Amino acid sequence: MSSTSGRTTARSSTRQRSAQHGTRAPSEPNGRFITRTAASTSGFSAQATSEDEDWVLAVIDSRGVGREIGVVGIERALGQVVITQFSDSPTFVKLLHYCTTRPPSLILVPSSALSAHSSEGPGKQTDATGRGGMQRVSNEREAGMSMVHLLRDSFKGIPVIGVLRKYWDEQVSTAYEQSRVSRLRKSMWLNAHDLDHIYQAGFEFITQLIVRDEGRHATILAAKPKQVTAYYALAATSALFKYLEMTYSVVFSPRSLRITYAPVEGTCLIDVETAANLELVANMINKCSQQHLLGMMSSCLTPMGHRLVRTNLLSPLTDTSVIDTRLDAVEEFVNKEERLTSVRKSLRPLRSLDCDKLVGQMTTPKRAEKRGWGHSSISTPDPALDAETKIARLLSLRSVLSALPGIRSALRHSDSTLLKSIYSILSDPRAVEMLGTIAATLNDDAVGPQPGGALKVRNARIYAIKAEKKLLLDVARETYKEALNDAFERCEDLKKQHGIDMTLQYSSGNFVYTCPNTELEVKTPPVGFINLTTRGNKIEFSTLDLRAQSTKIRETVQEIFILSDEVLDEVLDELRGSIACLYRCSEAIAMLDMVASFALLSGSGDYVRPEWTDTLAIKSGRNPLHDHFRLSDGPFVPNDTYVSDASSFQLITGVNMSGKSTLLRQVALLNIMSQVGCFVPATYASFRVIHALLSRLSNDDSIEAGLSTFASEMNTMAMIAGALKICGQCLVIIDELGRGTSPEEGVGIAHALAETIIESKELAVSLSRYPNVVSLHLEADIDRSQADYSLTFHHRVADGATSLVHYGLELAKLAKMPADVLHNATLASVTLAARAEEEQERAQGTRLARRRRELLQLRTSLRMLSNSKGMNAVDLVEHLRELQSETIQTLSRTFDISPGAAV
Repeated sequence: MSSTSGRTTARSSTRQRSAQHGTRAPSEPNGRFITRTAASTSGFSAQATSEDEDWVLAVIDSRGVGREIGVVGIERALGQVVITQFSDSPTFVKLLHYCTTRPPSLILVPSSALSAHSSEGPGKQTDATGRGGMQRVSNEREAGMSMVHLLRDSFKGIPVIGVLRKYWDEQVSTAYEQSRVSRLRKSMWLNAHDLDHIYQAGFEFITQLIVRDEGRHATILAAKPKQVTAYYALAATSALFKYLEMTYSVVFSPRSLRITYAPVEGTCLIDVETAANLELVANMINKCSQQHLLGMMSSCLTPMGHRLVRTNLLSPLTDTSVIDTRLDAVEEFVNKEERLTSVRKSLRPLRSLDCDKLVGQMTTPKRAEKRGWGHSSISTPDPALDAETKIARLLSLRSVLSALPGIRSALRHSDSTLLKSIYSILSDPRAVEMLGTIAATLNDDAVGPQPGGALKVRNARIYAIKAEKKLLLDVARETYKEALNDAFERCEDLKKQHGIDMTLQYSSGNFVYTCPNTELEVKTPPVGFINLTTRGNKIEFSTLDLRAQSTKIRETVQEIFILSDEVLDEVLDELRGSIACLYRCSEAIAMLDMVASFALLSGSGDYVRPEWTDTLAIKSGRNPLHDHFRLSDGPFVPNDTYVSDASSFQLITGVNMSGKSTLLRQVALLNIMSQVGCFVPATYASFRVIHALLSRLSNDDSIEAGLSTFASEMNTMAMIAGALKICGQCLVIIDELGRGTSPEEGVGIAHALAETIIESKELAVSLSRYPNVVSLHLEADIDRSQADYSLTFHHRVADGATSLVHYGLELAKLAKMPADVLHNATLASVTLAARAEEEQERAQGTRLARRRRELLQLRTSLRMLSNSKGMNAVDLVEHLRELQSETIQTLSRTFDISPGAAV
């Protein structure tokens, strides 16, 4: 491949024309892929002069305002594919950063994304560089026109090629499908979960081509189809491989590529199942319920703020400096409630305005706006509707810009860095200039949708543009005024002539007369009254004169809006030059709204600012959902949590309904809350920043995938084990692993997987001889004096295993089992437990493990004391003495000596 841009463009043009005419440019054979022809070609060749020349990206963004981006990159020389999907800002900051870290040699985008911004006709084809008829807009990057514009402006000389839209969501090709099915019949290297998605192209390519390495399960876990968090990544995967197949006749051999899912740096990976089981953005029982973490944390007043909270909950931050910046702003609002009140008051005018959507609509080119995305045929536009839409957008923009001074005033004396930055962004002088441009065009009394009837709203649109902006427009509005007055005068004449209490009303684009149904007889109307219709307690009717007058008014209104459209286009073109200001303001408002929402929650109860250490330590922590929504009767019982390197694996036991699952979710939810920049419900909280949250919480089977309960949980655990090997700083939460099979097999599998997690040194809350395992239980009491079952739950975490034995037999009493069965079961349980206890006592390894655990705990405690800054010398000495005494007592018990005896 030549390194000169001219030759690259020429070869790319040849490739694109070949793809358009259905011909295929062959490629040299290579050990990693099979070619359909043996002749060599330039372009995506078998021999590359540099790594970057073989780095090809496929990029797709969502069409809504959520800005979800799917990116897939392939480096054929190394056989590597990287997949990712993330939520981005309207300025595509994350996408540009992602591409900048390694500039591509070729960028693939949907063809509709290119044609939508072309100044040529809708059917115009672009060349390989994406420049065919593309209108250059000055200062594109600053204006933030589109993803394609930004990519081309930021990476000049790199071809941007449009791939047909159908390849971004088409089913897998017949060759791949037949190849896979035949292999499935010979070997079961794919599990049953993969079979469920055999006809989905993106996921099919991944499962077909990925090598069977340690990271395979983690990649499949992150790229599950039929989920919002993977849809665009899978679409880009499909388009990339289909493009290589159709354009270069490249078909990779099965299990030949190293495919990895790499989340954007600075965010925590949370898979779809974990997000669903933790109820981050949706309630598992009632999808319409707001009783989930998003519903709790988002009291945002703007749509942008609510979207930002949702995005952060699904991908929390991992950069502590950025998190602390948010926490500083939240703390300032909590300590200064009057500032928080004034900020939220200043945001209320924007309650129904979606700035992101508004900016996106303003930057949509005229041709794409009239055609509509994804449609090749041109529909006949309605000038009146277009003009009304543009006026409504300008009025909404005026409302946004008019609200900025109030927001700035509320932030004027802020102390935190984030709030100062928001104040600076909202003080952009271009916002004042844009407001002046709108004020010079629109009347001050022009308002948006309001009560008062359709005619009032229509008149507000007609007279929205100031007089003397266009002479013909003024003449047309005067004609409209006269025609409207004539219609009302005619109504008054008929009212006097027939003695009917009638009025003129505007409805569905036409004028009609209305009167109470007691005034007229529908069957015998006065002469000239036509089209009588009863609507409730009123009658609507018309006359030939009114119909003619309505036609005249309608034609005049259409002329007004056509003339208004010309004025509005000039104003919008002028405003687009400073549209980047709106992008930044929208992002700043969303951030401010989110931080204010966090502060409102943090100041409503006993919440504390989290700290960042190497230890997960929570004092009197509460499950945020139970605490906020009062999901259980009575007060919520807080619990302490302590997980460190010396106790990285926490094993929690307890009787049924004692609150084990609630505690598990509590740890995960508090960690997420802290990493999005919010205070947490506790009296003290320190966290270790996690880069991946892995879980196995549900114990349901998967009918769609043909998996039983046990097979489903083993499938998830295999993926978690794979993720542990490629992701650092993980938090793993597991709820009763292995209960889907026999007790013996369940214990063995749970033990083996526990060892895998322990050896990874990652934090886990969920039987093992390892010293960094801590056993905890939730307290409960049994009253055996009563004939019936009697359990008292305290919902408090305590050290060690539960002292209760055979509590399952107590629950069996509720089933009214025969007394002889219960007696025999109790006898067998006691006998087996006694034998197990004798064997445990004889085991010397148990004592050795206790000594090692105690020494590890001592090391962790001393390390924390050395890092403590708020303890004076007297308290430090006292604490060290207590620590020494506790350590001696614990170690003495492992040597069968009394604590006071001489050693």
